Amino acid sequence: MTKEDFNLDFKEEIEKIKKSGEKHTLFLHACCGPCLTYPLSVLVKYFKVTVGYINPNIYPEEEHQKRLDNLIRFVDGLNQENGTDVKVISFPYDYEDYLKAVKGHEEDKEGGERCTICQTLRLEESFKYADDNHFDYFTTVMTVSSKKPSALLNEICLGLQKKYPSTKFLKSDFKKEDGQLKGIKLAKEFYLYRQNYCGCSFSLKARREYEEEKKKAS
Repeated sequence: MTKEDFNLDFKEEIEKIKKSGEKHTLFLHACCGPCLTYPLSVLVKYFKVTVGYINPNIYPEEEHQKRLDNLIRFVDGLNQENGTDVKVISFPYDYEDYLKAVKGHEEDKEGGERCTICQTLRLEESFKYADDNHFDYFTTVMTVSSKKPSALLNEICLGLQKKYPSTKFLKSDFKKEDGQLKGIKLAKEFYLYRQNYCGCSFSLKARREYEEEKKKAS
């Protein structure tokens, strides 16, 4: 299945929902405010959305809270503009949980197996919450980012669907049709904080090393 298929599947599912005239409940995993902007602006048209900020990978705790505050500010603004009632739930901060999950992969490069383990951890915790709380659908905003492999994210969730069958996974590729650019525009309109590293201590270290190298080269 290609990435284009996931976008097509998304559109086909939305068409079915539109014809039914029903607004199903959807639990939407979100990693940060900027990545949430475009997917949420689309999904609120068709679903009763609850946003889940479930990201134990983000380091340090102050950064975790900053991204959460930023995300809530966007959701509040969107609710006011559209008369919607999107709610946000957040799991307690637990970076040790993330470190346990990626143990042995500390030296992996960005985008390698450590990142796949991280994505799986967050998606499983989110999918389980959706299933335990009887949401009709579950999906993630992470497919909006050009730095995240949409095909892999969808495959992870399709695998999790077998463990949590009462909630339907909504396939997506939000970066298609200029989704990322539309999200950036929305983020600017809402004056959202846009972080310059993915989230974990390893990505923060890599970013600092990159900036040091740039300074030396200039």
